[in-house]
Amino acid sequence: MTADREITTIWPGFMSALEPDASESTVAAALPADIAVEKPSSDLPTSISAWSGEWFGWADQGRRCDVKLIVEQLSRRAATIVCARASADQAPYSERLLAQIHGNELHGRLKSGATLRFRMRNPDAVELLWSEPDGRWIAGVLAQLSAGGRRIVERVPTGILERGEQITLEMVTFKPDGRGPFPTLMFNHGSTGIGNDPSLFTSTVTSPALAKYFNDRGWMVVFPQRRGRGKSGGLYDEGFEPDRSRYSDDPRHALAGFEHALVDVECIAEHLLSRDDVDCERLLIGGHSRGGFLALAFAGARPELFSGVLNFVGGWVDEHGPASEMINPVIARRGATFSGPTTWLYAENDPFYSIAHSHKNYHAFEAAGGQGQFHVLELLPGQDGHHILSLTGLWGPIVDGFLDRVDKRNSSSSTSN
Repeated sequence: MTADREITTIWPGFMSALEPDASESTVAAALPADIAVEKPSSDLPTSISAWSGEWFGWADQGRRCDVKLIVEQLSRRAATIVCARASADQAPYSERLLAQIHGNELHGRLKSGATLRFRMRNPDAVELLWSEPDGRWIAGVLAQLSAGGRRIVERVPTGILERGEQITLEMVTFKPDGRGPFPTLMFNHGSTGIGNDPSLFTSTVTSPALAKYFNDRGWMVVFPQRRGRGKSGGLYDEGFEPDRSRYSDDPRHALAGFEHALVDVECIAEHLLSRDDVDCERLLIGGHSRGGFLALAFAGARPELFSGVLNFVGGWVDEHGPASEMINPVIARRGATFSGPTTWLYAENDPFYSIAHSHKNYHAFEAAGGQGQFHVLELLPGQDGHHILSLTGLWGPIVDGFLDRVDKRNSSSSTSN
């Protein structure tokens, strides 16, 4: 009992809400030149061999710390690892150490006395808790990307003018190997919780786990950042209270903010149609949270552009707001004019949208003539149902079926033409 108590890690309750992504640090964590990853022994269980390789990600508020973890050697009880960390206010640091394996965790101690705890969420994501001897700590999450994926940051010109400024939008593209043109998924980000922390607005939002899933299947994925989000120009104005203290539950402000965001989505869609590396006959649109509902509504407005829609826990305002029933179902119905396949992915323990509320939105969509499939993912106890993008093992088989339906629809259209 004593030994078990000594190795138990008390993880913050918010860990499952952290999504793998690139760090926002302007300084990259530097690894030593003698990195050497050994292939795990074939007699090791998969739960241990899955640690092997290179993991990249972030830690600390605002994703301001760049973190790398290299798992070089593995045995049944221990791992030789290299951990590197850097941020704008901290010099790059790296150390090789022997970490102990405890269940689905790696535990290590640096020469400084700091403790490292890594917990494998799934084969594509690892959570990090870095604790200093003086009690300070930071948390983060890392991802293991496929070797072939290429991450490219671009600036997309628009025809939007704000205060005399020609607005450009940041777009992060994950390209598979090959020359293209590639079937392409345009994936739209969500909000920042309740909108009361402007420091979150400038974080660029992607999902390496989702990008890896699609890259491995030959798809390119683009993650546009709407006005005022990430490194995009312009004002972030997607339905705030008049004093901009938080997102508004008033339909007048919330729906006006929705229309503001749709303009950005249209700019990105038109840009993709002009690109030589995009297969315009196989173009999908999707999104997470607010981005999921933007994807539905824009596909309804421009149904000729897309082969399908992927909605991950979509909605526009928190269901607990006094007027959510006058906002979320209204937006859901706007996607009903899209005749192609749509997949709606939700889960229990979502702090913004219960399954019952999301079912109502889906039924409003269906009643207006929409076609789709509604899925409820089964999470482990304690997992956050709103942050499911990294859980590819849960939604992957469903999206495989969705892509099959998309291919059949495209084949049917080609035959009829």
